[in-house]
Amino acid sequence: MMTEQLIQITDAQASPEILIRKHNVIMDATVLTALMACERYLDLRFNQNIIPISGTANPLEVGQLVHKIMEVYNLSIIDGKIKPTAIALGMEAGAEFYKTAENIPEENEYEISNKILKDGTKSKAKGKIKQVGYKWIVTTMEMYFNRWKNDSWVPLEAEKVRGAVVFEDDDVRVLWKAKLDTMVDTYQDIMPGDYKTMKQLRNTLSLNNQFMGQCLIAKTRKMFVDKIGFQKNLEPNEKFVRQVMSYGAEQLAEQVQTIGYYAKYLVDLRNGGFYPPRYTHCDKYNGCMYRRICESQPSDRDRFMKLNFKIGETWDPVNSEDIDD
Repeated sequence: MMTEQLIQITDAQASPEILIRKHNVIMDATVLTALMACERYLDLRFNQNIIPISGTANPLEVGQLVHKIMEVYNLSIIDGKIKPTAIALGMEAGAEFYKTAENIPEENEYEISNKILKDGTKSKAKGKIKQVGYKWIVTTMEMYFNRWKNDSWVPLEAEKVRGAVVFEDDDVRVLWKAKLDTMVDTYQDIMPGDYKTMKQLRNTLSLNNQFMGQCLIAKTRKMFVDKIGFQKNLEPNEKFVRQVMSYGAEQLAEQVQTIGYYAKYLVDLRNGGFYPPRYTHCDKYNGCMYRRICESQPSDRDRFMKLNFKIGETWDPVNSEDIDD
């Protein structure tokens, strides 16, 4: 995530060049959000690349499959294909992805409702979706494309990774990386978009590192969130919503300063070699995947981690983990 080099700086008087050590910090929204949440989580996930032996969780794989469908669909439209052909190609790409998925069952798996019946027993009725199945993904995406069949927005890019220096002072230079799921021309604005898969209906806040970071990269003050819901009790116009996020110039300028602050903090953490736990996020989103590591005795953590975790691939900062449950 960080490198160091000697930066050559020449002052306005053309005096001899001065060599100054400066930290080059590469960040993305996932790393920044993790750092804001918990330093130990950041160290385990992005420095040590520790992941559960069980592999990628269902919500993440489902999100990846949907992204693959939309990537191929958008690229096909950009290539001049008509919508039905582009949809078919996207769905075929999704089917190929499913063949290698480890945690997407064929059918939905449901939680059993905890509702207490009149006789004092728990209900055996199915509750919310626990694991989204492939067949329901296909049905959902068919509904999604039907919902937007008269859409006039034109995709210009798909799954494009961009990077730009967004902050620099005497101590650090920050290269911000972002993956833009799409860039569209709405005939009113050109703006980036982000696909969000979700099993629950929830409000989307504008206070989001990923959304603001995309605006910084795309040099725009607007982006949109393309929500794709897997709920069975909602109508298409409720499950599939495009929400535009708008930011003022001052808000984005403040975000740049925030990025710079946390980049310096990241350097301090690395130099100090200690990443303290922050217990305020242990129970968020069904519980942090490293919670049991923190709950174990410090002297027993290495053994526990070897039994339940493995070393994953080195983190590539392109926001690929930012998927809602």
